[in-house]
Amino acid sequence: MSFKIVSGTLAADVANAGTFAVSYPTGTMLGSFTGAVGHKLNINQVNLSSPASFSVAPGASTVVVTNSTGATWAAGSAYILQLEVIGDPAYVDPITGFAPLNTTNGHVLFVSLGSPAVNDADGICASQSVTAATQALVNGAVGATFDVPRNIVAAWTVTSVLTVKGTDAYGAALTESSASGTSFTGKKAFKTVTSILFSISVTSATVGTGNVLGLPLFLSEIACVLSEAQDGAVATAGTVVAGINTAGGSTATTGDVRGTYTPNATPDSSKSFQLVIAAPDAGYRGTAQYSA
Repeated sequence: MSFKIVSGTLAADVANAGTFAVSYPTGTMLGSFTGAVGHKLNINQVNLSSPASFSVAPGASTVVVTNSTGATWAAGSAYILQLEVIGDPAYVDPITGFAPLNTTNGHVLFVSLGSPAVNDADGICASQSVTAATQALVNGAVGATFDVPRNIVAAWTVTSVLTVKGTDAYGAALTESSASGTSFTGKKAFKTVTSILFSISVTSATVGTGNVLGLPLFLSEIACVLSEAQDGAVATAGTVVAGINTAGGSTATTGDVRGTYTPNATPDSSKSFQLVIAAPDAGYRGTAQYSA
C-alpha cells in the first residue's frame, strides 16, 4: 500500500458531519483513490483513522473530508492528510525500470468458500417462546458454530428487535440487530453465535442460518470479483456485496465489513463455491466489527 500526503490549515470551523476539501496531490486524480482504504488524518497532533473518525470522498477536482469525530475542528487547526492509493506501490518493471503511469501492483486471489451446508431456518433455535432480555435457548440441529461464516435468519411473533452476538471467521466479536418487526435476514457473516436477545417477549421464535457467505478479505468493489465458479466450472452469477467502509465504521445494522457472496445455486453440502478476486489491498481485513 502506498500513500500521498496533503497538509494545510483549516480556513473555517468544521463541525461534526461538516466537511473541508483539499486539492489532489500532484500526479493523482479521482481514480487514484477510488476504492482505497485506510486513510489517516493528523489534526492538532491527534491521529485519526478512516472510516471510524472521518471519511474521504474523491471528487472531480478535490477530495472532500467529512468529520465524524463528534467534535468540531477549529479554524486554524493544522492538518496532515495521508491518502492511501489503491493497491500496492506503483508497478516498476524489474528489468527495464519502466513504471507505467497510474498503475499499482495488485493480487489475484483464488478464494474457496467451501461446500456450505444447506441453510437451516431453525438450525440455531428451534421454535420457542423467549422472554424479553433473556437469551434464547440454542437447541437447533446446527447449534452455535457454523461450517462457514454465513448470515443469520429468524422469524417470530410480536413486533420486536432481535440482537445477535457472536464472532466472525477471525474470532472477532460482532453484533447485528434487526429492524423492529417479526422476521430478520441478516447481512453480516457469523462463524459462531454467543447470544440471541429480543427487545420484547416473543413466541414461536426460530433462528437459523442463511445462504449469504462471508468473504475472507475486504472487497472494495464488486467489480473486483473477476469470476465465479461452482465445482470448478463457471457458475451462474450470484450476488456479490462489497464490504462496508463507511464514516463512523460498522453499526449493528450495516452490512458485512469484508463483503459477502450469495451463490445462485442453493448450498447443500455437495456444491463447492470459488471466487477469483483482484485484490488491490489483500492485506486489509476491513474496518473493525461492530460489537457493542
